[in-house]
Amino acid sequence: MKKYHCVGIISPSTGLRPCEDIDISAGIAYLERLGLKVKTAPSVCRGMRRYDGNVQEKAADIMAMYLDDEVDLLLAAHGGAGALHVLEYLDYAVIKKHPKPIVGFSDTTSLQLAVYAKTGAPFVTGFLPEYDFRGGMDIHSLVDIGVKDFLAGRKFAAQSGQTLRGGAAEGVLLGECLSTISDLSGSPYYPNIADAILLLEDECESAYKISLMLTQLRYHPQFEKVRGIVFGRFSDCADHPTQGSLSEVIADFVSRVRVPVLGDFDFGHFRERFVLPCGVCYRLDADNRRLEQIAEM
Repeated sequence: MKKYHCVGIISPSTGLRPCEDIDISAGIAYLERLGLKVKTAPSVCRGMRRYDGNVQEKAADIMAMYLDDEVDLLLAAHGGAGALHVLEYLDYAVIKKHPKPIVGFSDTTSLQLAVYAKTGAPFVTGFLPEYDFRGGMDIHSLVDIGVKDFLAGRKFAAQSGQTLRGGAAEGVLLGECLSTISDLSGSPYYPNIADAILLLEDECESAYKISLMLTQLRYHPQFEKVRGIVFGRFSDCADHPTQGSLSEVIADFVSRVRVPVLGDFDFGHFRERFVLPCGVCYRLDADNRRLEQIAEM
């Protein structure tokens, strides 16, 4: 069982909020209370509204954390946009020689899936120190439990959501932000989704855009070998006056697949969410609304 001692905080994304609003001090204090040593990359709170000058800087900081023998876990400071820009500047041969889980969610999905595609390294979705302590709020108890369980090496297991298509399956859990997965399509950073259970959610996307992204996913050559689908909770995803509601979009997608599907699973851009190791094997029991990790990271 892997024991984590030192976390390196990185910034793969460009923040959607002004730099002065980004505060990860509460998140750092939380990690230190858990007994972790914390190292912060120089680019974490610098130039977070720019794509041009600091993409290479962000990539260099990520690589420095991989090469730092003291660091055994990478953590994205915040979400936002643009992690896709960083991918071409990373050295995946070096990363494969120094594998370390990347923790984050939302836009971090681009980085996590790219590293998984190139190296097979597992990752963890569901925690961001800026997001989870934003506005002076304390971390939600469900996220807190998930972080502690992951650090302790406890396997994830939970009952949540609703059955959209019954059945059971086993596969590697991959996800989670649908739009960032869609962004990777056709690139060398798209993961092998054959034999996978896909965890999907998003925010601030129109229902018709979600319909297009789910259709694109269904058209992927490997999709016919996907083992199961877990839909998290979508936030601020507006219905479309002519293209239908989000619930109609998901119902249409489910009608076109033949694998177990859970909906409304406790994951997404909400304060209350599970923290899940990904890139390892899970069992999905859609009839009993249960998702269980069966392999260690």
